[in-house]
Amino acid sequence: SPEHQYLILEALHEIDALLDGLPPAVREAFLLAQVEGLGQAEIAIRLRLSERTIKRHVARALAHCILAAPS
Repeated sequence: SPEHQYLILEALHEIDALLDGLPPAVREAFLLAQVEGLGQAEIAIRLRLSERTIKRHVARALAHCILAAPS
């Protein structure tokens, strides 16, 4: 329904705003994990980074979202 589509679009804008300011690789790793459901090994291959780096990137993005989210 149009209302449902509006709510989804609004949520995506809020997520985009939460991730604003993160380095591109951190943002991309987080989105690949959360939106596409990829595992750390898959993300590491895709981004040509180590799994440890991907783990740090995703943790950094999650912490950023928690701290930046409105209470």
